[in-house]
Amino acid sequence: MTASSLRIRALRKTGLWLLSASLALFALTACGKDESAGSSKDTTTVNIAINGGLNLLTIAKKKGWFEEAFEKANAKVQWNEFQSSVPLLEGLVSDRVDFSFIGDGTVVTGKAANSPFTVISVTGVQGNQNSVIVKPDSPIQSIADLKGKQIAVAKGSSGHIFLIKALQKNGLSESDVKIVQLQPDEANPAFQAGQVDAWGIWDPFVTTEVSAGRARIVESVQTMGFVAPAVMIGRDKFLKEHPDLTALYLKVYQQAVDWVAQNPDEAADILATEKKMDKALVKKLIENTQYINDPITAETAEAIQSTADILLESGTIKEKLDVSKVYDNSYFEASKK
Repeated sequence: MTASSLRIRALRKTGLWLLSASLALFALTACGKDESAGSSKDTTTVNIAINGGLNLLTIAKKKGWFEEAFEKANAKVQWNEFQSSVPLLEGLVSDRVDFSFIGDGTVVTGKAANSPFTVISVTGVQGNQNSVIVKPDSPIQSIADLKGKQIAVAKGSSGHIFLIKALQKNGLSESDVKIVQLQPDEANPAFQAGQVDAWGIWDPFVTTEVSAGRARIVESVQTMGFVAPAVMIGRDKFLKEHPDLTALYLKVYQQAVDWVAQNPDEAADILATEKKMDKALVKKLIENTQYINDPITAETAEAIQSTADILLESGTIKEKLDVSKVYDNSYFEASKK
Protein backbone atom coordinates (compact mmCIF):
# COMPACT_ATOMS: atom_id res chain seq x y z
CA MET A 1 0.00 0.00 0.00
CA THR A 2 1.36 3.34 -1.02
CA ALA A 3 2.08 6.18 1.40
CA SER A 4 -0.66 8.19 -0.27
CA SER A 5 -3.24 5.43 0.40
CA LEU A 6 -2.21 5.19 4.04
CA ARG A 7 -2.65 8.94 4.49
CA ILE A 8 -6.13 8.80 2.93
CA ARG A 9 -7.14 5.84 5.16
CA ALA A 10 -5.87 7.67 8.24
CA LEU A 11 -7.77 10.78 7.35
CA ARG A 12 -10.93 8.76 6.84
CA LYS A 13 -10.53 7.11 10.26
CA THR A 14 -9.80 10.44 11.87
CA GLY A 15 -12.77 12.04 10.13
CA LEU A 16 -15.12 9.25 11.29
CA TRP A 17 -13.84 9.58 14.82
CA LEU A 18 -14.29 13.34 14.80
CA LEU A 19 -17.81 12.97 13.39
CA SER A 20 -18.68 10.40 16.07
CA ALA A 21 -17.21 12.59 18.77
CA SER A 22 -19.10 15.62 17.45
CA LEU A 23 -22.39 13.73 17.37
CA ALA A 24 -21.83 12.42 20.89
CA LEU A 25 -20.96 15.89 22.13
CA PHE A 26 -24.07 17.30 20.40
CA ALA A 27 -26.23 14.62 22.02
CA LEU A 28 -24.77 15.34 25.44
CA THR A 29 -25.21 19.07 24.95
CA ALA A 30 -28.79 18.65 23.82
CA CYS A 31 -29.50 16.33 26.73
CA GLY A 32 -27.88 18.82 29.08
CA LYS A 33 -30.00 21.59 27.66
CA ASP A 34 -33.17 19.53 28.17
CA GLU A 35 -32.21 18.73 31.74
CA SER A 36 -31.24 22.33 32.35
CA ALA A 37 -34.54 23.54 30.93
CA GLY A 38 -36.35 21.23 33.28
CA SER A 39 -34.33 22.20 36.34
CA SER A 40 -33.90 25.89 35.65
CA LYS A 41 -37.62 26.67 35.63
CA ASP A 42 -37.78 29.68 37.88
CA THR A 43 -39.15 29.12 41.35
CA THR A 44 -41.86 31.66 42.12
CA THR A 45 -41.60 33.52 45.41
CA VAL A 46 -44.92 34.14 47.16
CA ASN A 47 -44.75 37.05 49.61
CA ILE A 48 -47.27 36.63 52.42
CA ALA A 49 -47.70 39.44 54.94
CA ILE A 50 -49.05 39.18 58.48
CA ASN A 51 -50.86 42.39 59.34
CA GLY A 52 -50.52 42.55 63.12
CA GLY A 53 -52.90 41.13 65.72
CA LEU A 54 -54.12 37.55 66.14
CA ASN A 55 -54.72 35.92 62.79
CA LEU A 56 -54.77 32.63 60.95
CA LEU A 57 -51.68 33.42 58.88
CA THR A 58 -49.60 33.24 62.08
CA ILE A 59 -50.93 29.73 62.69
CA ALA A 60 -50.44 28.68 59.06
CA LYS A 61 -46.85 29.94 59.19
CA LYS A 62 -46.15 27.93 62.33
CA LYS A 63 -47.71 24.82 60.78
CA GLY A 64 -45.87 25.22 57.47
CA TRP A 65 -49.03 24.67 55.42
CA PHE A 66 -48.23 27.26 52.75
CA GLU A 67 -44.64 26.04 52.38
CA GLU A 68 -45.84 22.47 51.90
CA ALA A 69 -48.48 23.37 49.32
CA PHE A 70 -46.38 25.84 47.32
CA GLU A 71 -43.32 23.58 47.17
CA LYS A 72 -45.39 21.14 45.10
CA ALA A 73 -46.18 24.01 42.72
CA ASN A 74 -42.50 25.03 42.33
CA ALA A 75 -42.97 28.07 44.57
CA LYS A 76 -41.51 29.19 47.86
CA VAL A 77 -42.90 31.39 50.63
CA GLN A 78 -41.39 34.62 51.92
CA TRP A 79 -42.99 35.93 55.12
CA ASN A 80 -43.20 39.58 56.13
CA GLU A 81 -44.94 41.16 59.10
CA PHE A 82 -46.38 44.65 59.53
CA GLN A 83 -47.96 46.31 62.55
CA SER A 84 -50.57 48.21 60.55
CA SER A 85 -52.03 48.51 57.06
CA VAL A 86 -50.22 51.70 55.98
CA PRO A 87 -46.70 50.16 55.86
CA LEU A 88 -48.26 46.96 54.49
CA LEU A 89 -49.62 48.81 51.45
CA GLU A 90 -46.21 50.44 51.00
CA GLY A 91 -44.74 46.93 50.95
CA LEU A 92 -47.30 45.91 48.36
CA VAL A 93 -46.30 48.79 46.08
CA SER A 94 -42.64 47.76 46.37
CA ASP A 95 -43.48 44.10 45.51
CA ARG A 96 -42.76 42.82 49.02
CA VAL A 97 -46.38 41.78 49.60
CA ASP A 98 -48.42 39.48 47.35
CA PHE A 99 -51.13 38.48 49.84
CA SER A 100 -52.45 39.84 53.12
CA PHE A 101 -55.62 40.96 54.87
CA ILE A 102 -56.96 44.46 55.62
CA GLY A 103 -60.13 46.15 56.88
CA ASP A 104 -62.74 47.91 54.76
CA GLY A 105 -61.40 51.36 55.63
CA THR A 106 -57.96 50.47 54.30
CA VAL A 107 -59.53 49.00 51.17
CA VAL A 108 -61.10 52.40 50.49
CA THR A 109 -58.11 54.59 51.35
CA GLY A 110 -55.74 52.22 49.57
CA LYS A 111 -57.72 52.12 46.33
CA ALA A 112 -58.28 55.88 46.52
CA ALA A 113 -54.47 56.16 46.47
CA ASN A 114 -54.33 53.72 43.50
CA SER A 115 -52.69 50.90 45.46
CA PRO A 116 -52.30 47.93 43.07
CA PHE A 117 -54.39 45.28 44.85
CA THR A 118 -57.66 43.41 44.38
CA VAL A 119 -59.93 41.96 47.06
CA ILE A 120 -60.09 38.17 46.56
CA SER A 121 -62.08 36.94 49.58
CA VAL A 122 -63.74 37.97 52.82
CA THR A 123 -62.06 36.87 56.06
CA GLY A 124 -64.52 38.38 58.54
CA VAL A 125 -67.60 40.60 58.81
CA GLN A 126 -67.50 41.60 62.48
CA GLY A 127 -64.82 44.24 62.17
CA ASN A 128 -62.49 42.47 64.61
CA GLN A 129 -64.66 43.59 67.54
CA ASN A 130 -64.57 47.28 66.56
CA SER A 131 -65.92 49.13 69.57
CA VAL A 132 -66.07 52.38 71.46
CA ILE A 133 -64.74 51.77 74.96
CA VAL A 134 -64.61 53.97 78.06
CA LYS A 135 -63.33 53.67 81.61
CA PRO A 136 -65.53 51.49 83.83
CA ASP A 137 -66.58 54.49 85.96
CA SER A 138 -67.15 56.82 83.00
CA PRO A 139 -70.52 58.66 82.91
CA ILE A 140 -70.72 57.86 79.17
CA GLN A 141 -73.41 55.22 78.74
CA SER A 142 -74.33 55.60 75.08
CA ILE A 143 -73.00 56.92 71.77
CA ALA A 144 -75.19 60.01 72.25
CA ASP A 145 -73.23 60.77 75.43
CA LEU A 146 -70.07 61.18 73.35
CA LYS A 147 -71.14 64.64 72.20
CA GLY A 148 -68.38 67.13 73.01
CA LYS A 149 -66.07 64.39 74.31
CA GLN A 150 -62.50 63.56 73.30
CA ILE A 151 -62.25 60.26 71.42
CA ALA A 152 -58.96 58.63 70.51
CA VAL A 153 -59.00 56.93 67.11
CA ALA A 154 -56.67 56.14 64.22
CA LYS A 155 -58.10 58.06 61.27
CA GLY A 156 -59.05 55.92 58.29
CA SER A 157 -58.96 52.73 60.38
CA SER A 158 -61.83 50.30 60.86
CA GLY A 159 -62.27 51.77 64.35
CA HIS A 160 -62.69 55.23 62.82
CA ILE A 161 -65.26 53.92 60.32
CA PHE A 162 -67.22 52.27 63.10
CA LEU A 163 -67.20 55.47 65.15
CA ILE A 164 -68.52 57.56 62.25
CA LYS A 165 -71.31 55.06 61.55
CA ALA A 166 -72.21 54.85 65.25
CA LEU A 167 -72.37 58.64 65.52
CA GLN A 168 -74.54 58.88 62.40
CA LYS A 169 -76.94 56.26 63.69
CA ASN A 170 -77.39 58.43 66.78
CA GLY A 171 -77.91 61.68 64.91
CA LEU A 172 -74.36 62.95 65.42
CA SER A 173 -71.36 63.61 63.21
CA GLU A 174 -67.60 63.92 63.72
CA SER A 175 -68.02 67.65 64.21
CA ASP A 176 -70.04 66.93 67.37
CA VAL A 177 -67.07 65.22 69.07
CA LYS A 178 -63.36 65.95 69.46
CA ILE A 179 -61.34 63.45 67.46
CA VAL A 180 -57.85 62.82 68.81
CA GLN A 181 -55.74 61.18 66.10
CA LEU A 182 -53.69 58.42 67.77
CA GLN A 183 -52.39 55.07 66.59
CA PRO A 184 -53.18 52.14 68.94
CA ASP A 185 -49.74 52.13 70.59
CA GLU A 186 -50.21 55.83 71.38
CA ALA A 187 -53.90 55.65 72.25
CA ASN A 188 -53.54 52.79 74.73
CA PRO A 189 -51.49 54.69 77.36
CA ALA A 190 -53.54 57.86 76.72
CA PHE A 191 -56.74 55.96 77.41
CA GLN A 192 -55.38 54.28 80.53
CA ALA A 193 -54.13 57.65 81.84
CA GLY A 194 -57.55 59.23 81.31
CA GLN A 195 -56.24 61.73 78.76
CA VAL A 196 -59.19 60.94 76.44
CA ASP A 197 -62.83 60.20 77.27
CA ALA A 198 -63.27 57.26 74.91
CA TRP A 199 -61.37 55.11 72.44
CA GLY A 200 -62.51 53.78 69.06
CA ILE A 201 -60.55 50.55 68.78
CA TRP A 202 -60.57 46.83 67.88
CA ASP A 203 -59.26 43.54 69.23
CA PRO A 204 -57.02 42.47 70.84
CA PHE A 205 -57.14 45.87 72.58
CA VAL A 206 -60.88 45.74 73.35
CA THR A 207 -60.82 42.32 74.99
CA THR A 208 -57.50 43.04 76.73
CA GLU A 209 -58.78 46.26 78.34
CA VAL A 210 -62.20 44.85 79.26
CA SER A 211 -60.74 41.60 80.68
CA ALA A 212 -58.28 43.60 82.80
CA GLY A 213 -61.13 45.67 84.24
CA ARG A 214 -59.77 48.86 82.69
CA ALA A 215 -62.66 49.43 80.26
CA ARG A 216 -66.21 48.64 79.28
CA ILE A 217 -67.83 48.62 75.86
CA VAL A 218 -70.30 51.40 75.04
CA GLU A 219 -71.19 49.95 71.62
CA SER A 220 -69.60 47.50 69.18
CA VAL A 221 -70.21 46.29 65.64
CA GLN A 222 -72.14 43.38 67.14
CA THR A 223 -74.39 45.44 69.40
CA MET A 224 -75.15 47.87 66.57
CA GLY A 225 -75.57 45.18 63.92
CA PHE A 226 -73.02 46.63 61.52
CA VAL A 227 -71.27 44.66 58.79
CA ALA A 228 -67.57 45.54 59.01
CA PRO A 229 -65.68 43.41 56.50
CA ALA A 230 -62.10 42.28 56.74
CA VAL A 231 -60.80 41.03 53.42
CA MET A 232 -57.96 39.17 51.76
CA ILE A 233 -56.12 41.09 49.08
CA GLY A 234 -53.69 40.12 46.34
CA ARG A 235 -51.16 42.24 44.45
CA ASP A 236 -52.57 42.85 40.98
CA LYS A 237 -49.50 41.86 38.97
CA PHE A 238 -49.09 38.63 40.92
CA LEU A 239 -52.77 37.75 40.46
CA LYS A 240 -52.53 38.17 36.69
CA GLU A 241 -49.28 36.24 36.37
CA HIS A 242 -50.13 33.45 38.83
CA PRO A 243 -53.90 32.80 39.01
CA ASP A 244 -53.19 29.15 39.85
CA LEU A 245 -51.03 30.07 42.85
CA THR A 246 -53.67 32.58 43.96
CA ALA A 247 -56.31 29.85 44.00
CA LEU A 248 -53.87 27.60 45.89
CA TYR A 249 -53.27 30.36 48.44
CA LEU A 250 -57.00 30.62 49.15
CA LYS A 251 -57.28 26.85 49.35
CA VAL A 252 -54.60 26.72 52.05
CA TYR A 253 -56.19 29.63 53.91
CA GLN A 254 -59.45 27.67 53.96
CA GLN A 255 -57.48 24.81 55.53
CA ALA A 256 -56.46 27.19 58.32
CA VAL A 257 -60.07 28.35 58.84
CA ASP A 258 -61.27 24.74 59.12
CA TRP A 259 -58.42 23.72 61.42
CA VAL A 260 -58.96 26.53 63.94
CA ALA A 261 -62.66 25.70 64.19
CA GLN A 262 -61.72 22.15 65.15
CA ASN A 263 -58.66 22.97 67.29
CA PRO A 264 -59.29 26.19 69.23
CA ASP A 265 -57.17 25.14 72.21
CA GLU A 266 -54.08 24.34 70.13
CA ALA A 267 -54.68 27.52 68.14
CA ALA A 268 -54.65 29.49 71.39
CA ASP A 269 -51.37 27.78 72.39
CA ILE A 270 -49.71 28.78 69.10
CA LEU A 271 -50.95 32.37 69.11
CA ALA A 272 -50.18 32.90 72.80
CA THR A 273 -46.62 31.70 72.26
CA GLU A 274 -46.04 33.60 69.01
CA LYS A 275 -47.57 36.86 70.29
CA LYS A 276 -46.31 36.46 73.88
CA MET A 277 -49.81 36.82 75.32
CA ASP A 278 -51.78 35.10 78.07
CA LYS A 279 -53.36 31.92 76.71
CA ALA A 280 -56.69 32.44 78.50
CA LEU A 281 -56.98 35.88 76.93
CA VAL A 282 -56.04 34.54 73.50
CA LYS A 283 -58.62 31.78 73.79
CA LYS A 284 -61.26 34.39 74.60
CA LEU A 285 -60.19 36.42 71.58
CA ILE A 286 -60.51 33.36 69.35
CA GLU A 287 -63.99 32.70 70.73
CA ASN A 288 -64.96 36.31 69.94
CA THR A 289 -63.73 36.06 66.35
CA GLN A 290 -65.59 34.51 63.44
CA TYR A 291 -62.90 33.30 61.04
CA ILE A 292 -64.22 32.81 57.50
CA ASN A 293 -63.03 32.58 53.92
CA ASP A 294 -65.96 33.56 51.73
CA PRO A 295 -66.60 35.24 48.38
CA ILE A 296 -67.52 38.91 48.27
CA THR A 297 -71.30 39.09 48.51
CA ALA A 298 -73.64 41.95 47.64
CA GLU A 299 -73.98 42.69 51.37
CA THR A 300 -70.21 42.87 51.82
CA ALA A 301 -69.77 45.10 48.78
CA GLU A 302 -72.55 47.36 50.02
CA ALA A 303 -70.85 47.68 53.42
CA ILE A 304 -67.53 48.64 51.81
CA GLN A 305 -69.32 51.08 49.50
CA SER A 306 -70.94 52.65 52.57
CA THR A 307 -67.49 53.06 54.09
CA ALA A 308 -66.22 54.66 50.88
CA ASP A 309 -69.12 57.12 50.83
CA ILE A 310 -68.54 58.03 54.48
CA LEU A 311 -64.83 58.66 53.89
CA LEU A 312 -65.66 60.77 50.84
CA GLU A 313 -68.09 62.86 52.87
CA SER A 314 -65.54 63.30 55.66
CA GLY A 315 -62.88 64.43 53.18
CA THR A 316 -60.58 61.47 53.86
CA ILE A 317 -60.73 60.54 50.17
CA LYS A 318 -61.24 63.07 47.38
CA GLU A 319 -63.11 61.11 44.70
CA LYS A 320 -66.01 58.68 44.80
CA LEU A 321 -64.92 55.04 44.76
CA ASP A 322 -66.83 52.34 42.87
CA VAL A 323 -66.34 49.29 45.08
CA SER A 324 -67.57 46.90 42.36
CA LYS A 325 -64.23 47.47 40.62
CA VAL A 326 -62.02 46.52 43.57
CA TYR A 327 -62.90 42.84 44.00
CA ASP A 328 -62.83 39.65 41.93
CA ASN A 329 -64.45 36.38 43.04
CA SER A 330 -62.94 34.30 40.24
CA TYR A 331 -59.88 33.32 42.30
CA PHE A 332 -62.11 32.17 45.16
CA GLU A 333 -64.24 30.14 42.75
CA ALA A 334 -61.10 28.53 41.30
CA SER A 335 -59.93 27.59 44.80
CA LYS A 336 -63.05 25.45 45.26
CA LYS A 337 -62.44 23.32 42.17
